[in-house]
Amino acid sequence: GYAVAAASERGEALLADLDLLSALDQDRAAAAAEVQKTAAGTVARPFDPTPLGDKAMTELFQSPFWEEVAFSCINCGTCTFLCPTCWCFDIQDEVQKDAGVRLRNWDSCMFPLFTLHGSGHNPRQQKPQRVRQRFMHKFKYYIDKYGDGPACVGCGRCVQFCPVNIDIRQVVALMTARCVCPA
Repeated sequence: GYAVAAASERGEALLADLDLLSALDQDRAAAAAEVQKTAAGTVARPFDPTPLGDKAMTELFQSPFWEEVAFSCINCGTCTFLCPTCWCFDIQDEVQKDAGVRLRNWDSCMFPLFTLHGSGHNPRQQKPQRVRQRFMHKFKYYIDKYGDGPACVGCGRCVQFCPVNIDIRQVVALMTARCVCPA
């Protein structure tokens, strides 16, 4: 089963309207807490991206560091397709005579054609630029836009399934080591 808890008034209203759910009794609450504790204990090497502040990320933007990080990447997109916080997409129009349909397709910022403009210009044509975009989005742009923590939940899916063993925790450690982070 699932344990569901509302985090807002809107969520509480939504849960109240669902008759599929039964009240979370003490036994189920204890079981849910135990599952959560067990899951948290399986994280082998948690990491803390908080030392990366605005100044640090800005300094790293033009750094040759990204070429080092991107060297082994094959731009397969596995990291982005498995990530629960990645949502890149592409819009395509399929036209047939006088009708058509607009489709929204899942895409990846790691693919060379993702940012290709109709004019032929591609602002992220090189692999290091795409790798930089992935990390800047997770650890800078998301924070700037939403005022929340990084767009990485630490689940490790990208680490587990990367065919060339790029480890986001190691990249964050390298980013932290190569920049002057705010105190």
